[in-house]
Amino acid sequence: MAHPSKRHLDLAKVRVIGPPEIVDQVVDAITTALPSATPSRPYPSRHTTGHVRVYLEVSPE
Repeated sequence: MAHPSKRHLDLAKVRVIGPPEIVDQVVDAITTALPSATPSRPYPSRHTTGHVRVYLEVSPE
């Protein structure tokens, strides 16, 4: 197993914000293309009522 700090360097953090149905589609596309992507649960957008934000940790592998 990789050293934790090394593994942390191999990740990109992505934030997806928008209407829930669009965010779901984008998160599905990302996790299909990059199965190692780990999405968070949806959180309400801080700026736009009705929108959500999802965070993903993504590795190119």
